[in-house]
Amino acid sequence: MSIKISVIVPVYNMEPYLRECLDSILRQSLTEIEIIAINDGSSDGSLAILREYEQRDDRVRIINKPNEGVGKARNDGIMAATGEFVAFMDSDDYYPNENVLNTLYMAAKGTDVQIAGGRRNRLAWNGELVHDPFAADEFDLRFDAAGLVDYTDYQYDYGYTQFIFSRTLLTDHQIFFPAYKRFQDPPFFVRAMIAAGRFYVADCESYCYRMVPNEGKYSVKSTVDFLCGLIDNLTISRQNGLAKLHYLSAMRLDREGSFMAIRNLYDPEHKQIFAQLIHATALVDADWLKEEGYPLPEPFVPEVFEYTVNTAEKYEKIRQNKAVRAAKKILGK
Repeated sequence: MSIKISVIVPVYNMEPYLRECLDSILRQSLTEIEIIAINDGSSDGSLAILREYEQRDDRVRIINKPNEGVGKARNDGIMAATGEFVAFMDSDDYYPNENVLNTLYMAAKGTDVQIAGGRRNRLAWNGELVHDPFAADEFDLRFDAAGLVDYTDYQYDYGYTQFIFSRTLLTDHQIFFPAYKRFQDPPFFVRAMIAAGRFYVADCESYCYRMVPNEGKYSVKSTVDFLCGLIDNLTISRQNGLAKLHYLSAMRLDREGSFMAIRNLYDPEHKQIFAQLIHATALVDADWLKEEGYPLPEPFVPEVFEYTVNTAEKYEKIRQNKAVRAAKKILGK
């Protein structure tokens, strides 16, 4: 059987949700698929569930390995895939209906594109199913009808799981996930979109994202890696003349980056965060953005620096901190 889509599923301790995830893939009306499930060192019953499904359906393939992180797991899946296209599914999420993969595959083939996608549903904390628009609120990105879109008109960085990607697009251009704990998918998505040039928007809901607790989401390591991903996107956007994406990345730095850094201000390892904050801030080309019609506050300084300096004035023990001195220099104080 010729595989049309390889669905790559990294799995790490998702026993409560894994069956629903796998069932939603296996009941797809497009039957020429394979599931590549990467057990990334799970310590719960996830591997046993995967073994059960492997015995039940020969389209399920398991890669069992020590924990190396979700980015490496997805990369292992890409290299093991044999499908014409690949899709990415997180093991706590699921497809909202049985026609998702067939709709996206036929759309990609019918329009001769290397990437095709649809809209996302979101299962909220309270169990409510929220029907999200195609993209978030940034830049009023909305699509009222199916059609082809140039990435230069889109320039968004989230939502890669809503799409299928030509496998050879990824392998020929060596597009893989960086080994970040957080924000590893936006640089991957942006690189893939730039390589493809355009994509197809299908009039369908193609993914359901489940909101689950994540205690490590704001750790020092997660914050540092988030900033590394932003540095990637700031660099890529400037190199490729993508002003909207550059602006969006700068705003993520100011808002999300500042929020995460402030949470870790008193952690002994916070110096790593400020080194990446300074690096990322230096990459923001405010003059270019102003010329392109996306002006930033002048001067552009992420909120965390002002907060750090003001906090230092109240607490003697952090007043001489190197991060504080760096913040004062950036602020000109």
